[in-house]
Amino acid sequence: MAEISLTAAFSSVPAPEQEAIGRLPTETIEQLAQEDRSFTRARVVFTESDERCGLTAELDGVKREGVPLAIDIEQLEDAQTGAGARAQLKEALRLYFRRVMGK
Repeated sequence: MAEISLTAAFSSVPAPEQEAIGRLPTETIEQLAQEDRSFTRARVVFTESDERCGLTAELDGVKREGVPLAIDIEQLEDAQTGAGARAQLKEALRLYFRRVMGK
C-alpha cells in the first residue's frame, strides 16, 4: 500500500465539507497506486481558493511537473457521489502523475 501525505488548504469551502473533499483525492490516489504500481510514496498539496482547486504532487521523490493540476470544485463535489465524475477525476490524476514522473 502506498504512503500518501496530503496537505490541504481551503479558503471558501465550509468546514464540514473540507474533510470529505480532502478525502476524495487521497482515496483516488490510493487506488491509482494499487492499480498502476508506478509509485509507493506520494506527497500531495491540494489548495482551494474561490472554488478553484489546484493539486501538485511529488511521487517517490520525483516532481517533473511544475504546473499544478487544475480541478473544478464542482467536479470534486460530483465525484463524491457520481461514478462518472470519479472516473474523470481518476483519469486526470493518472495523466498528471505520468507528467510528474516524466513519462
